[in-house]
Amino acid sequence: MKVSVIIPCYNVADFIGECLESILAQDHEDLEVICVDDGSKDDTSARIEAIAKASPRGGIIRLIRQTNAGATAARNHGFRESSGAYIQFMDADDILLPRKIGHQVRLAMKNGAPDLIVGSFRIIDANGRVMQERYYTRKGDLWIHLMRTDLGNTISNLWKRTIVEAVGGWDEGMRSSQEYDLMFRILRITRNILFDTENYTIVRKRATGSITQTNLGGNWIRYVELRTRIIDHLKDQRSPAELEQFHQFLFDSIRVLYEHDPKAALEFHAKELPKGFRPSVSPTTRSTYLALYNLLGFRNTQRLWSQFHWLTP
Repeated sequence: MKVSVIIPCYNVADFIGECLESILAQDHEDLEVICVDDGSKDDTSARIEAIAKASPRGGIIRLIRQTNAGATAARNHGFRESSGAYIQFMDADDILLPRKIGHQVRLAMKNGAPDLIVGSFRIIDANGRVMQERYYTRKGDLWIHLMRTDLGNTISNLWKRTIVEAVGGWDEGMRSSQEYDLMFRILRITRNILFDTENYTIVRKRATGSITQTNLGGNWIRYVELRTRIIDHLKDQRSPAELEQFHQFLFDSIRVLYEHDPKAALEFHAKELPKGFRPSVSPTTRSTYLALYNLLGFRNTQRLWSQFHWLTP
């Protein structure tokens, strides 16, 4: 089974070597690697060409150049040029352990070629220290998994070509929450999703240069907006009681957004939560906060919380 590895690259000369080495070390033989240089100003392309020339498997690497258009546009460009039955999307600073692709291909072949394989992963910091590990098993409602960001990520997942085509690929207007927007559209047409409990993916958090670190307010607005779209999609399919846990998670997300953009958070709270909504105790919203909320309302409670961090959430 052919797998296409698609790597958007922008000023990643310091990282692309280790990324490509991890791909070339995969135990799955039938691979093509498409690197899309998204208008880099460093020697990213030269590094890719050198690795392709030097490696015994370098013939599987193909370099495409485009004017800078962003990672999602580069992924779509690479996808259009690819031919694999499954797609391994990569970021140029992330790493796969040698069994990752082959293991997930074997899972696909044993389980009727699912539309998406959700993979476990490890996050490391710029110094290689483990920040987080996520291991996935399917427990209950796939929409709850999506709502809670429990469906893997761009790198850890393996994507079936036909399902990515069916939903129109990546939304090139999204600046963050991109893979969860893609999976939202996938879940609207399929439930054929498999969870991989083994962990062969390493996601690296760079010290600088990442949109996730430079635009937190915008990221959280997009995060909350996607959750409102999920609820809007489900509102005619679920009872008010069934939607309560979705509204609770939305509320918790709006609370986080308030710390970055109070105005947007207040607007979401007023518009997107049902009239008469009362939050419950959750992992991020404790009883002390709820007592204040019931007494003072959302705006005043958040103001108080932002000023006095000694309060219990």
